[in-house]
Amino acid sequence: MNKHFVFDTNALISASLILHSVNAEALDKVFRMGGTLAFSESTFMELVDVLYRSKFD
Repeated sequence: MNKHFVFDTNALISASLILHSVNAEALDKVFRMGGTLAFSESTFMELVDVLYRSKFD
């Protein structure tokens, strides 16, 4: 059975920017165990918005 996991936008940004953060380790574990990252359209749009901010260029 495939397990689904939910991360908020801040956790995903943290996991992307800080390699050995708690969030990065948790996200890595999800993928190592064959889990699926689940998110809503609004969460995805927030993530896109944050990643396109000038401070992330």
